[in-house]
Amino acid sequence: MPMTVETSQEAEQGHRPKGHSMKSNKGVPRVTKGDHSAENSKAGAVQIVKFEPEAAYFAKWQVSSSDWMLLLVVTVVALIVRCYQLGVPANVVFDEVHFGKFAGRYLNQTYFFDLHPPLAKMMFALAGKLAGYDGVFDFKSIGLDYRAAGVPYVGMRLMPAVLGALTVPLTYATSRACGYKPDTSLMASLLVCMENGLVTQSRLMLLDSPLVFFTVATVFSWTMFWTLQDKPFYAKWWLWLMMTGAMMGCAMSCKWVALFLIPLIGLSTIHDLWDKIADRSLPFSGWMLHFGARALALIVLPLAVYIGWFWLHFNVLYKHGPDAIALTPEFQAALDGGPQITTSRDVFYGSEIRMRTTNARSGYLHSHLHPWKHKEGSGQQQVTIYSFADANNLWTIEPAYNKTIDQSNGPVPVRNGDVLRLKHKATGRYLHSHNKRPALSSDKHKFEISAYGFANFTGDSNDNFRLEILDSSEPNLQAINSKFRLIHTNLNCAVYNSRKKLPKWAFGQIEVNCMHNCMPRMSTWHIEHARHPNITAESAPAVSYKPLSFLGKVWEYNRLMAESNENLKGDHPFAARPQAWPWLRRGTAYWGGYGRVIYQLGNPLVWWGALASLAVFGLLWFTLAVLDKRRIFLQLGGLRKQYFSSAGFFTLAWLCHYLPFFLMPRELFLHHYFPALWMAIMVLAFSLDLSTCRLAPSLRMAIYIAVAACVLHAFHTFSYITYARVWSKDICLKAKWLSTWDIDCEHALGGLKATIQATTNSTAAGPMAASSS
Repeated sequence: MPMTVETSQEAEQGHRPKGHSMKSNKGVPRVTKGDHSAENSKAGAVQIVKFEPEAAYFAKWQVSSSDWMLLLVVTVVALIVRCYQLGVPANVVFDEVHFGKFAGRYLNQTYFFDLHPPLAKMMFALAGKLAGYDGVFDFKSIGLDYRAAGVPYVGMRLMPAVLGALTVPLTYATSRACGYKPDTSLMASLLVCMENGLVTQSRLMLLDSPLVFFTVATVFSWTMFWTLQDKPFYAKWWLWLMMTGAMMGCAMSCKWVALFLIPLIGLSTIHDLWDKIADRSLPFSGWMLHFGARALALIVLPLAVYIGWFWLHFNVLYKHGPDAIALTPEFQAALDGGPQITTSRDVFYGSEIRMRTTNARSGYLHSHLHPWKHKEGSGQQQVTIYSFADANNLWTIEPAYNKTIDQSNGPVPVRNGDVLRLKHKATGRYLHSHNKRPALSSDKHKFEISAYGFANFTGDSNDNFRLEILDSSEPNLQAINSKFRLIHTNLNCAVYNSRKKLPKWAFGQIEVNCMHNCMPRMSTWHIEHARHPNITAESAPAVSYKPLSFLGKVWEYNRLMAESNENLKGDHPFAARPQAWPWLRRGTAYWGGYGRVIYQLGNPLVWWGALASLAVFGLLWFTLAVLDKRRIFLQLGGLRKQYFSSAGFFTLAWLCHYLPFFLMPRELFLHHYFPALWMAIMVLAFSLDLSTCRLAPSLRMAIYIAVAACVLHAFHTFSYITYARVWSKDICLKAKWLSTWDIDCEHALGGLKATIQATTNSTAAGPMAASSS
């Protein structure tokens, strides 16, 4: 197994694998026969040692006919559970508003931007194509009727349902590869199969079912690779190592949550390679071969798979469309039908310009005849960032206040370091900053930017900004080519894109302010349009955006995904922070119709049992570590090594997939916990095995049956909100085991919303359902 968390030596009387010394469960140096004499030992003679590699934790899994039969049974059962009444409800549910729409964009080959990688969305598009979807239905709101629009939604939902079902036999196989018997492996697969949250997520057009499938496939491939450690570089060894990398690349190509596989597989690999250093029978060249094989399969291959899916994504989506406005002009220029902007290259005093943010997709520096209305504001004319080019984005470059430029010999170019002013062409007011707080911040390092001036007023020194060209190899300011910052001369702050949306009184545009000590990334601008009234376009050198290369597009798309995830901060009514997930403190409302709801909530017995098993593992590990220090070695019925290697690995996997979310300020939901949940379920199954291993087989089987019966009962109890089954308000209220489970029972029969819907004959989503974006 990939990693052991065991800290002690084996007891001298405990189980000892063949070839191991009595006091070590790792590969150890052994004294050769000729050097055991007491005389040599007393004399302190140098002893020749020989490394004996650590025996495999588990015997190689030989798939038997009964295994194949059980795999077939659990697969069929899982398909039934995931696909039962897949057409209910026949309405757009939760984030199907996004991922169904994106499938249509693929079929129409029209570009769009999303904050997730493309693989899962392309899989939905393929499923839609095979089912007969034409890409016309827009999925614009929760509750829209699929049947009325003739959308083959069942076929599109079938893809995630099948992937969700396949995680169940993969769970069985992973447990068997970890050395557990069929009964424990069946228990693990049952816990996954009857987990209501996983079932709900896999029955809809959502990204998490493909994500969980490829995550489970990655871990399964890694465990299979570890069963072949005694046959390095054989065909099957290479197969499972490469499969691990390929599945990891596919998981990361669905959602970035799969990036947490990197520390998991990485730590396991480092542990493995570190142990191999002690093997003196392995020459350095052999160790380098092991290192190179893992680097190829676990670094190069996942990256190649990830980039490969983007290659397909870019080749399918080659047309420009309305959604492409989220991309930079260089990206848009690479799309068919994208804007091909050409403008005069050189910028002079007196030039009319339109300037836009460079490292964000916010838009253009903009002003309009409306005052700042925030409490600490100046009441002067608003300056914002606006996404679309219009006349209110045009500015004229003028010399600094009380300074003149001699233009008798022709227009004078604007140069790096010049102090200048920008005059708003439509209103005649100057870009201005002063010691007033901006609309969306009270930070003393940020200042309001406005447009200031009136008739017969020539301005003041607060209109002055210093031009700072970031690439100073060309001292003259050029349109498109020059990336620059504007530094207010009095306040020494930079014109800064806060990326925050202003209130309705500022038309929901993006705030721009002046900020001290800000990073260049959000204070960098460039000029997209330049025209001097005394220079004809024909006589001026022209410049255009250069279309991005393939790797340039990959880099930009991923940068924009990172920014979008970072900025995904809202007030969704069903958002949940990580500390609430393992306790299943709250679910997520997906949809509500007449007598029915879909409420994303896990099987509480599985969730709480999984959390308890993690706590038990930690307590047991600590207790045995203390006992080992006192030289009391407990072997846990001979299963200590197996349990601590397998449960230890999956506990590490849970930590890798759970703890990083605490560092994320973005909006999060219960479904982000699903990969970590699967890891915890494996620990639960292994802990059940350990706790019953010394019991009589009949008693052990009785306990397994009792656990399965309780899980099935809980699954049935919450199947109403999993399958959108019709239920009454009384049943709904009884299902609220915790007061924090805010299931909307008014949609159930006898509830107010159900009564209203009955009178209007409506099955549309109620207000309790909302998209996560």
